[in-house]
Amino acid sequence: MKKSVIKQIAMQRVKVLIDRALYSRDEFSDHHIVIAKKIILKYKIKIPFEYKLLFCKHCKNFIIPGRDSSIRVGRSNTKALRITCKLCGHTYRKIIEKHNQT
Repeated sequence: MKKSVIKQIAMQRVKVLIDRALYSRDEFSDHHIVIAKKIILKYKIKIPFEYKLLFCKHCKNFIIPGRDSSIRVGRSNTKALRITCKLCGHTYRKIIEKHNQT
């Protein structure tokens, strides 16, 4: 098989595992994340932005919004999401870009 096909299959599998961990609150959700991380590292996959938000930048744990993290919108001129990990207490920001209306 070609390398691109293998990466596509691996990415589909990672998406399925992360979605299962997010939406099914069972005892296997942590195990799904461990397997997804192993696939990401083995095949050197770039994680999409919406899934990257689900991992803490400091402790690298999987954080479920509302349960393991709190998400707020910043009040400064630069609009940003402020994500606070409840596991390690680290707060980081994701800038929300302005879209030009034409």
